[in-house]
Amino acid sequence: MAQATPPPSPHSPEPPEPQRSQPEDTRQSELEVALLPRHSPVARVGLLCFTLLVVYASLYPFTGWVNNGVSAFAFLTAPKPRYITEFDLLTNVLGYCPFGALVVLSLHPRVSGARATLIALVAGALLSGSMEALQTWLPTRISSNIDLITNALGSLLGAAVVAPFTSALVDRGTLTRLRYAWFEPYASFAIILILLWPFAQIFPQEHLFGMGGIVREWLTDPDSWPMELVQAYFPALIAWQDNIGLRPDDMQGQLMLETMVTASSWIGTGLFASIAMRRTAPMLRILAGLLTAALIIKAAVAELQFPDDNAFNWLSEGGRFALLTSSLVLVLLLRLPRWLRAILATLALATLIVLTNVLPSNPYAWISEQGWRMGRFIHFNSLAQWLGWLWPLLAFFYIIWRFEQASVRRRLVRRARRRATERAVAAATEAQQESKRPQS
Repeated sequence: MAQATPPPSPHSPEPPEPQRSQPEDTRQSELEVALLPRHSPVARVGLLCFTLLVVYASLYPFTGWVNNGVSAFAFLTAPKPRYITEFDLLTNVLGYCPFGALVVLSLHPRVSGARATLIALVAGALLSGSMEALQTWLPTRISSNIDLITNALGSLLGAAVVAPFTSALVDRGTLTRLRYAWFEPYASFAIILILLWPFAQIFPQEHLFGMGGIVREWLTDPDSWPMELVQAYFPALIAWQDNIGLRPDDMQGQLMLETMVTASSWIGTGLFASIAMRRTAPMLRILAGLLTAALIIKAAVAELQFPDDNAFNWLSEGGRFALLTSSLVLVLLLRLPRWLRAILATLALATLIVLTNVLPSNPYAWISEQGWRMGRFIHFNSLAQWLGWLWPLLAFFYIIWRFEQASVRRRLVRRARRRATERAVAAATEAQQESKRPQS
């Protein structure tokens, strides 16, 4: 006959709770800390980048400054511009909406609600007013009080839309949870670069995803200061650049070169993005979304620039083959340890920078830069070109910084272990000496 189990005594200890694994505890604590009221480094970096974008787009090409004797603030009382379209008004409003939203997000949690919206309105008006005032001395730009009003309205609209959801977006929203669930704590700068990568493909390169060709652009411009410096002190480099590398004249050779450039660019980008992600992040889905966004944005901008042409003229046979093969290679490389992926990303980005700067011009490029520069949004095209030039360099330096941070952490860990060992040895020695002393 089975003996009944006695009920637990009220004084008996409760059974211990099952312990979770240390990595799970660490991730849970990081997420709990992340969901507390906090500022958003991504929003502040984004605000800085967007402000620089506005300054660049407003004052480009930064040349031809003249003093025409007109006050910088004469535009405030000037009559309404004779030629203004609904497209211009809509562009001015929508162009400053992100600025207002980023100001509100950057002020959280110190300032929120109506006060943050008012600050965003004032900041947008000051920024737009400063740009319009400086445009007074640019012969290629026209200052307008209508631009000031519409830009301020855009800042107000962006701030008003985001203000009610600031806490949800920054503190406890889905984006915040995904950011800390998928990315490392110190990956804010990398996230900004990842988000900018699709826009770095807008300006047409000679090869698909052929970013980083800033040195070649300078060396092919005889009036640029780097070219003058090289010609004055390093004339042998000019001859070396003319003779180095493959210079095929056939289509197959160009397809091979484009495959090399596109593959190294996409592999380097994918590995760079994976460095900032946690092991539990859906890396393949994130990279697939990143690539899809880049292709869609590139096609959409090409359609806006040249409505009469095919929006996918830039997607050549070599580019398609490179995207397919490099994506398959990425699937395998993502299984490697983080440190090895960082090394491979550095090599891939370095290869991309070298290839885009030393390879000959592609006679089969889908469009000339001159034709692109004469398209619509002419002042934003140069900004997109600079973004494409600088993106691989910024990613390269970020990886170097991560290596340095990892080295510092290893040194700190070794120092802490050495001090712990020294303290343990000292304690053991002291205990041994105490045991040898005669007891009274």
